[in-house]
Amino acid sequence: MYTEMLMGALVAIASPQDVQDEKVEIRESKTIEVEIPAIEIPGFDIYVPGFEIVVPTYGWDYDWDEYEVGYEGFEMSIPEIAISLPSVYVDDWSWDDDDWDYQAIDTDTTFDVNPNAVLGVRNHGGEIVIRTWDRNQVRLEASYSSDDRVKILQSESSVKIKSEARHGHPDQVDYEITIPRTMAVDLWGFDSDISVDGAQNGVRAETMSGDIDLRDVAGEVSLRSVEGDITLVRGSGSLEINCVEGEVSVVDFDGSIFAESIDGDITLSEIASGRVEAKTVDGDVQYDGTIRDDGRYRLTTHDGDVVVSVPVNANATVSVATFDGEFEADFPVQLKGAEASRKLSFTLGDGSARLELHSFDGDIRLLQR
Repeated sequence: MYTEMLMGALVAIASPQDVQDEKVEIRESKTIEVEIPAIEIPGFDIYVPGFEIVVPTYGWDYDWDEYEVGYEGFEMSIPEIAISLPSVYVDDWSWDDDDWDYQAIDTDTTFDVNPNAVLGVRNHGGEIVIRTWDRNQVRLEASYSSDDRVKILQSESSVKIKSEARHGHPDQVDYEITIPRTMAVDLWGFDSDISVDGAQNGVRAETMSGDIDLRDVAGEVSLRSVEGDITLVRGSGSLEINCVEGEVSVVDFDGSIFAESIDGDITLSEIASGRVEAKTVDGDVQYDGTIRDDGRYRLTTHDGDVVVSVPVNANATVSVATFDGEFEADFPVQLKGAEASRKLSFTLGDGSARLELHSFDGDIRLLQR
């Protein structure tokens, strides 16, 4: 019996099996060659040998050495972009008790001062507003919380104003200070807007975050902001502006000007100066003012336009350089140099002044008024 079952199984295995049709899909592969013309990108090098940001104690030090851009034999030198903002952290003033009169003050106080002394203000947060008058006195109005207090540190040569808290940094303190016109001003704020009106013996103002606004000032003026706009309307003397992120605007200034920004436009209008330098990395540069004989003017940007308005009777040797932009003048000029080289020069009048206009990625326009 078992033998018959075994034989039946062997016969079933050995018998032909049904064959099912299997469809095999065959895909034909073809290679299509498309000839794309070679696109030649001219080689150029941007070399930044030294760029560092040092933040020692809430401070900013920018140092961007001069770099050169080469384009098929064309060299354009974009001047050094160096922004140096001294330490934004300011140590407490030190003083000898024998030399200083110390007082804790109320919200509003007035006291006599030497009109040729220097006013210094240090503020962690809040506005600093400086006004002037013809008295040999300082009026201090301060708005602050009950946990804070304001100190005056006074000597013959200086008046220093600061705020203190019982614990940590003071809260917001808003200052309105009226001073003699002849006092020099030295202001610092961490998160502060600063405005000065009428100071005639020099202004130094620095803020980490906030706008700086000056009107009717004279003397040596130094303005620095890490994040905020800087505006000056009517002034004379010498002006230096350093701004990391913000717009720079100067209107009606008589004297030398140096202005620089990393991220922002620089606008100089109604300027009477024999020496002007304005440079920004990401922004436009505009200049409308005098071109004095034997003067020196240098306006540069990396990513933006340069627009300059010059008097009809200007005497200047003008040099223009742009890598990816166009040059346009609204009056006839006799160009020297090949347009393909992107570096041009020409002369206005007797050519005694020097006017340099540079833009890496932007247009350059010269207007006559």
